[in-house]
Amino acid sequence: FVGVYSLGDVSFARYVSLNNAHSFYWKTSKNFADGVSHHFRDGFIANNKKDSYGQLKFYGPSGPFTFRFTNMTFLGGPVGEAALCAGQHCGRGGAGGPCNVQYLLEGVDWTRLMLWQKRIKFGVHSQSFGFVQP
Repeated sequence: FVGVYSLGDVSFARYVSLNNAHSFYWKTSKNFADGVSHHFRDGFIANNKKDSYGQLKFYGPSGPFTFRFTNMTFLGGPVGEAALCAGQHCGRGGAGGPCNVQYLLEGVDWTRLMLWQKRIKFGVHSQSFGFVQP
């Protein structure tokens, strides 16, 4: 498991996740103070499909901000709920809310996933939609 519960103004450049139970785990964040930085940039999230432990599942944060995810490559499998799970634990204790995060995906490469694998899911392990919307 790799990740944090709450983190702001930290950018992950050239992040590499290989054969982890969770590619990344993050509950809440915010916009960068400088207004231009990216939360993740120029990295790889990979798993060997023969690895019985790891999965591709990036649990991303929620809250009132824009999550910038740029030039990232997903590679291999298997995938958990989805390769990118947005708004993780939204509405639950210690997680971001309201559940109105915007994911800005620029240059994300999904082509190295197995064709049947789900790419994106919103609201993984979160409260019901009606409970958490502003």
